[in-house]
Amino acid sequence: MKQKDKLFRHKTWFIDIDGTIVKHMGNDDIEGLISEKKGRSHLYEKVIPKSVKFINSLPKDDIVVLTTARSPDVEQHTLKMLKRFKVRYDKIIFDLNPGPRYLINDIYKDNLTAYSINVKRDKGIEMSTGCPIKPQISLVT
Repeated sequence: MKQKDKLFRHKTWFIDIDGTIVKHMGNDDIEGLISEKKGRSHLYEKVIPKSVKFINSLPKDDIVVLTTARSPDVEQHTLKMLKRFKVRYDKIIFDLNPGPRYLINDIYKDNLTAYSINVKRDKGIEMSTGCPIKPQISLVT
């Protein structure tokens, strides 16, 4: 197998939780749900099924890192919710800023190694061959 094929065979996916995997909820909404529903609060989140299907269809050797602006205070609620909906992931990063996210990576031998895919809030990730959506690629030199 060529070196390039080995390098590009396994991917790392950074995927936001709210508005992408489940219908968007802010920290205040989630904390209110936890306060009202206690240990059953995770049952009231609304999944976006096609996003879970997409994530679970990724190759097993790919790494899935979930990202979220959810505070550490709602971590247990979030973990229960992800388990309930059978969302595959390897790591989760909590407590991020709710604003724009940037991924910066080097270019390997003229091959782009960073892509950005924006999806409409609460609409989920579209399935298609190879990539969910044609990436908007920006090259900075």
